[in-house]
Amino acid sequence: MAENSALDIRWGAFSSMHDPYLLANIETRPTDILITTAPKAGTTWMQQILYQIISGGDDTFSSIYDVVPWLERPQKNKTRDEVLREYAAIKNPRIFKTHCTYTQTPGHSDVRIILSSRDPRDCCVSFYHHVMDMTDEARAHAGLSVPASFADYFRRWMGFGAWFRNIKSWWPHRNDSNVLWLRYQDMKQDLENSVDQILVFLDHQLLEGQRERVLEYSSFSWMKNNAERFTRFSNSAESNFMPGGFIRKGQVGDYQNLLSPAQEEQILKMAEAELEPQCLDFLELKRA
Repeated sequence: MAENSALDIRWGAFSSMHDPYLLANIETRPTDILITTAPKAGTTWMQQILYQIISGGDDTFSSIYDVVPWLERPQKNKTRDEVLREYAAIKNPRIFKTHCTYTQTPGHSDVRIILSSRDPRDCCVSFYHHVMDMTDEARAHAGLSVPASFADYFRRWMGFGAWFRNIKSWWPHRNDSNVLWLRYQDMKQDLENSVDQILVFLDHQLLEGQRERVLEYSSFSWMKNNAERFTRFSNSAESNFMPGGFIRKGQVGDYQNLLSPAQEEQILKMAEAELEPQCLDFLELKRA
């Protein structure tokens, strides 16, 4: 296994939420399913949808991270090799969540990859509420702090640029045979159709009664009513969010309640600078 000093820079730098060692040393399988998104672009929702599809509709899990691990996230009280052994013990098909770019994603040419993209304006505002709703301990572990103001937060979000890096890296691979790209707004408008697209992509069939359970357990209302299953990293861990946090609204266009016209313009201007016109059209991000 590669040690820190021997890791290729493609895997990125270590942080409290990103361990390149795990990315460099996991042994991927063709049956693996990776959910890759920018933060707050429907990641947890897609974790739930895929787990429900593969399980045939299971409401007995305690934490979504017990059944769909966050691939690159360091785990408390476990060595890296212990985490990798746990990954190796998961039965096929394994499902992982990741916020990695294309080059950082292990097995990106062989595993099955499902992206969900969301309007960066909504991602920006959603992540602000994400940070504000976290417990103090969870914020500290993630290396985050309470921003002095939304304007202060906005400058940080733009400077970090995770949304732009993610989309830019994956766009050239949107038509790869092992990639399915879904838009958040389409999933919100017609979840059944999105589930059907995933079933075709995975060549997976649901038995009688399973489809109804998949749709029920993947609904916003069910996830909101069972929020504790999505706010803890394991069955024994405390929630990382204050009551009512994390699964908040999930709306399309909610950014209009917080972003100023100037801030919205900054996001769209950067998107136009970083992304191809065809990508902007697909994401419906053209400025008026």
